[in-house]
Amino acid sequence: MKIVLVNPPSPPEFRVSRGLMGGFGMAVNPGLLYPPIELAHVASVLEAAGHEVAIHDSDAAGVDVEGAKKAIAAFQPKLVLVDSSSTSLDQDLALCRALRAELGIPVAILGSQVTYTPGEIFERDNVDAVVRGEPELTVREIAERVAAGRDLRGVAGTSWRAPDGQVVHEPEREKIAKLDDLPIPARHLLDNQAYRFPGIAGPITTVKSSRGCPLNCSFCGYTLAQGLRFRFRSPEHVLSELVDLHRNHGLRHVVFRDPIFTTRKDRVLAICEGIRRENLDLEWQCETAIKVLDRELIQAMAKAGLRHLSVGVESGNAEIQRKHCGSKLLDGEKKLDVARCVEVFDACRDYGVESRAFCMVGFPEETPQMAEETFALVERLDPDQVQFCAVTAYPGTPLYQILRGTREFDYATMTGVHALEGNEHMTAAEIQEKIKQGYRRFYRRPKRIVRELRSPARFAGKVARYFTLFRSRG
Repeated sequence: MKIVLVNPPSPPEFRVSRGLMGGFGMAVNPGLLYPPIELAHVASVLEAAGHEVAIHDSDAAGVDVEGAKKAIAAFQPKLVLVDSSSTSLDQDLALCRALRAELGIPVAILGSQVTYTPGEIFERDNVDAVVRGEPELTVREIAERVAAGRDLRGVAGTSWRAPDGQVVHEPEREKIAKLDDLPIPARHLLDNQAYRFPGIAGPITTVKSSRGCPLNCSFCGYTLAQGLRFRFRSPEHVLSELVDLHRNHGLRHVVFRDPIFTTRKDRVLAICEGIRRENLDLEWQCETAIKVLDRELIQAMAKAGLRHLSVGVESGNAEIQRKHCGSKLLDGEKKLDVARCVEVFDACRDYGVESRAFCMVGFPEETPQMAEETFALVERLDPDQVQFCAVTAYPGTPLYQILRGTREFDYATMTGVHALEGNEHMTAAEIQEKIKQGYRRFYRRPKRIVRELRSPARFAGKVARYFTLFRSRG
C-alpha cells in the first residue's frame, strides 16, 4: 500500500520544529531546519512491513498548504499520516481536513499535543484517527488494518471515530522495550541536503539514540512522550546509523536529539570509541544535564567530534530547582551546585566545545528576583549561547495538572518562547519582558559584545532569531 508521512508547513509567522519539546514542537530560529526524523523512523518500520512509503516535508520543499496538498495527492496514497505541534495545530488540522475531503482516504495525525487532547481533534471531522504515544508500531498496525479494509477496533494507542460518530479511545500501547529491534531511519526518503543548523556550513541530520528521561521536570514534554525510564539503543546499533548517514548519504554534521544524551557514561564512551574506530569524520552536538557530565566525559566526546553541548540550567534559584527541575543543579544538601556548573562550562572551553545554556522564566512561584538569580548564574557560567524560554504547561505535564482548571490555554500560543499566562508575581507581559531583559543583559555585556563581533554573521543570525521568535501568531 502507498503511504505518505507528512511534516506540514510551518505557520507564516515563524518556523516550527515539531520534534522538539518531546513532540509538542517549538518555534525556532528561521535558519534552523531539522529533518522529521520521527517520520523517518516510522517509514523504516512501514517499509520493513512491505509498504511503499514517501515522506513529504513541506518546509524542506519550500511549499505552503496548497503546495503540500498537491505533492501528497500526486503520490496517490491510500493512507496519509500527518505530524503536528501545539502552536501549529490549527493549520495542521486544516491540512488533514482538506486531504480527507479531496482524496477520500483515511488520514491520521500524530504528535504529543494530539496524544493528550485526542477527543477534541475529531470535532470538525479533521481526521479518521489519532496516533497516541510512540508511533512506530501503532502506525504499522493501522496500515495493516487499512490495507485489509478493517476498522481500528482493538489497535492499542489509537483514538478513532466509529460509524455512529462515537470516538473510541483504545488502551495505551506499551513503550517499545528494545529499541535495537527497530530498523535505522529511512533517510533515503528525505532530501538530506536541505537540512541545516545556524552557524554550520553544509547539511545536518539528527539521531535519536535513546528515549526517556528520569529527571521528571514538571514542564517537560519528553517524559510524556518517552517515559521516565531511560531506554537506549546499544552503541553498536547507534554506530550502524552513524556509518549509514556518513558513508551512504554523505552527511557529517549530526545533532543527537536524546533528552539527556549522557545518562549512561559507559554507553557514551563506547559510542565515542566507535566513532574513532570507524574513522567517521563527524562533527556532532547533543543535549544533556550537568549532573550527568564531568570533565573526563566532555574530553572524550570532544576527541570523537563533539563541537556543541547544550545543557539544561533552567533556573538559578534553589527553590525552583527543587519544585520543578528534577534537582538538576542541586547538591546533596539541596543547594545550587555552582562548582559543578562551573566545571562543566570550563571544561567545554578547555576542550574547544561550544556551549549553550537552556534557561526558563515564569514558573508558578517565580518572582522577578528569582529570575535575576538565573540571569546572574548564566553570566557567571558564560556559555557561548543562552536560550531563555517561557515556562509552558503542555497538556499532560505535572505543571499542566497544577494549573489546569484555573487558567485557559491557547495551543496556538505554545511556541516555547511566548508566556502563556502570568503567576502571582508577574503578568504574562512581565514574564515576556523579563525574557527579553535576560537576552539583553547577557548579550550586551562589553566582553560578550567583543566576542560576538568576532563572528558578525552568526551575531546577525542571533539578532534575527530574537526578533522573529517574539512575533505573535496572527
